[in-house]
Amino acid sequence: MTAMLNRRAAVLGISTALAAPHLVFAQGKTVLKMGTLGSTEYFYYKGAKRMADEAASKSAGRIEIEVFPNQQLGNERDMIEGLQLGTLDLAVINTPLLAGFDPRFLIFDMPFLFKDWSHVDKVLTSSIGADLIKSLEAKQIKAFNFSTAGFRHVLNYKKPVKTPEDLAGLKIRTLDNPVHVAIMNAMGANATPMQYSEVATALRQHTVDGLDSPAPAAVTEKFYETNKYLSLTGHVFTGVIYLMSMKRFSGMPADLQKIMADAAKVGADTETELYNKFDAQSLVVLAKDHGMQIDKVDREKFRARMKPVFDRYQDRVGKDLIDQVTKLGA
Repeated sequence: MTAMLNRRAAVLGISTALAAPHLVFAQGKTVLKMGTLGSTEYFYYKGAKRMADEAASKSAGRIEIEVFPNQQLGNERDMIEGLQLGTLDLAVINTPLLAGFDPRFLIFDMPFLFKDWSHVDKVLTSSIGADLIKSLEAKQIKAFNFSTAGFRHVLNYKKPVKTPEDLAGLKIRTLDNPVHVAIMNAMGANATPMQYSEVATALRQHTVDGLDSPAPAAVTEKFYETNKYLSLTGHVFTGVIYLMSMKRFSGMPADLQKIMADAAKVGADTETELYNKFDAQSLVVLAKDHGMQIDKVDREKFRARMKPVFDRYQDRVGKDLIDQVTKLGA
């Protein structure tokens, strides 16, 4: 009888462990998995790692966050779905992927809307940013803090691009986001949306002629190996947001919830600081170390083509919201 009870206890223990494979409590420790895009050299990983270190330190080892770069836990859509289902604990996600949950996230994708990082920061730290973060709770996602993936520029391997006419005929990869596709088409290129995991192969095989990307990513992701020209269009800003499964967050004691929130802020602030410091420096690295040709563009000519994009999407985003953001940059 004793042997039978022991076997039943063992089976029950295994079943209980399998029921929550991603949130592990071992000797008072909570082990969480966190997914990011990009390599260990990029700012997503560095910010996530800083968050992990902070959480471990402030919790005296009660929280352990394992960070998985290079989409090891899935692409952004996979990771967002995992957060909702509770099969993934944490992720660093680009804001364009969140417009499906709340169309106001499209504000970050409106072309030539933000002047510079100072303008963006005013918006992120205002009630606008706070409302966007709060909105995700209804979707079973706990949002902590915003960070930056910077302003996107056009890279290609065929020719210099300084005007919209220069983009004619070029197939340029964009984020898998309808506004980004509309912007690139309006700028004069043939927009080719695809998941990030497909980009490196597409560039090597010349399935696309180039892509839009922040300058720092062109360094850390080695886009200079497949592109010769970088045009400083700065046509759209891409935000970053630190997220957690609401199911996982709600299951933590209050003191650990606060530690997680505080650690996420440290991670996001670290990523922002590192990114902004490297942003201007990256242009020097691309030109001097990797031989890329960097061209200024006639931004007003590109901007003049954006009316159809605003006409198509401003009702979804909210014209009042667009006006609020514009005023914060005045």
